Amino acid sequence: MSGPPPGPRGYPLLGVFPRARKDPLAFFLDAARTHGDIVGLPLGVRRLYLLSHPDHVKYVLQEDAGRFEKSVAAQRIKPLFGASLTTVDGEDWRRRRHLMQPAFTPQRMAALVPLIVETTAAMLDRWRQSAETARPFDVFDEMTELTRAIIIRVLFGEVPDAEARTVGRAISVVAERVNRGLWSPLGWLPWLPTPGQGRYERAVGALDTFMSRRIGERHDARPDGELLSALLAARDHASGEGFDATELRDELKALFVAGHSTSASGLAWVWYLLSQNSGARSRLRREARTVLGARRPTAQDLVDLDYTRMVIEEALRLYPPTWITARTTTAAVDIDGYRIPANATVLRSPFVTHRDPRFWEDAERFAPERFRHGHAARPRYAYFPFGGGPRACIGSAFALIEMQVVVAMVAQRYEVTLAPGWRVEPEPGTVLAPRRGVRIVLRLGGTEV
Repeated sequence: MSGPPPGPRGYPLLGVFPRARKDPLAFFLDAARTHGDIVGLPLGVRRLYLLSHPDHVKYVLQEDAGRFEKSVAAQRIKPLFGASLTTVDGEDWRRRRHLMQPAFTPQRMAALVPLIVETTAAMLDRWRQSAETARPFDVFDEMTELTRAIIIRVLFGEVPDAEARTVGRAISVVAERVNRGLWSPLGWLPWLPTPGQGRYERAVGALDTFMSRRIGERHDARPDGELLSALLAARDHASGEGFDATELRDELKALFVAGHSTSASGLAWVWYLLSQNSGARSRLRREARTVLGARRPTAQDLVDLDYTRMVIEEALRLYPPTWITARTTTAAVDIDGYRIPANATVLRSPFVTHRDPRFWEDAERFAPERFRHGHAARPRYAYFPFGGGPRACIGSAFALIEMQVVVAMVAQRYEVTLAPGWRVEPEPGTVLAPRRGVRIVLRLGGTEV
């Protein structure tokens, strides 16, 4: 009979929670390095299980995905994602994925490049004064505003600026509340009245109202190019049914949240890492000038922006926005000689696996060249910033296209350096964001596009 896996000892009643809460990234990294590929983590009367070997990640995400569900473990993020593709299981998930998949074909994603280019160009024009005066600013804030503007246009078409700002503020309020709950010692209790409860509930209401209004406006409008129209038209081949209003509202909310927060974080880490590596900055700039010259990028240019892609993949290795995910076992499973019981929470952390020295030489070093030949030299799940298996991120192709376009266009015009004395640290919430942002200084270094 398989036994339980090893792991750190915890405090009475609280288990490892105080240590994990103090520094989650260091805690999980140390747990894997000290105790091995499968670690048991006591948390009160329960045990969590951290799986970090690529083979075990593959087993959970791909080989036996039906025995690992998301809905229970996703309760704490439900205010942001609702009952959506991100949080539901079983037949409901399969139906939703089937309805949404046609809207995310490679051709549709490539067709969004002009929109990404236009929105990014407007930001770069606005940056010129900062570059000319060497005025420092927070590039994480800028990336958040940019990716939010892009995803709003992708999902809904043109939205008035005031309305976009309102929904942006609402997302920030809800995300802040969810992030606090992730590491709260009361996180396993029902929601309790707090001074911020009213503000949070108003923000959730504003989000739902915005989504419902957009759905209502599109019902009677002519079909357009944005994703909302495609999702409204989606129909199941067998039943002929599509999303109902509540389902569509939650899917749009999830796409809006995930479609900008992860990309903004990933881009912020790109600029931080490049600010610390002058050689990579120079090579990126040379590629942008060689491939693009003084013109704006097109979808056809992406294949030639090879080093740009490697920079992004390496940033996502070191600082994966979705840094940890959880599933719940529907039945007991045996993995590599250890028994994990039913109804147990199983964790996988790209942040941990992406730093495993068995698969990544000098793992803490920023080295985009390690992705020159793709991923052929490593196990498939040694690298999984977008998950994998049937439930791999449906928007991963869009995210990579968006990041590649943005990075190339910035490199065409500016050189990015970190503001003197500014210290950047990761903050693990719903996404792995830079705590206090990334304050940078720009220098004019390219051509107008």
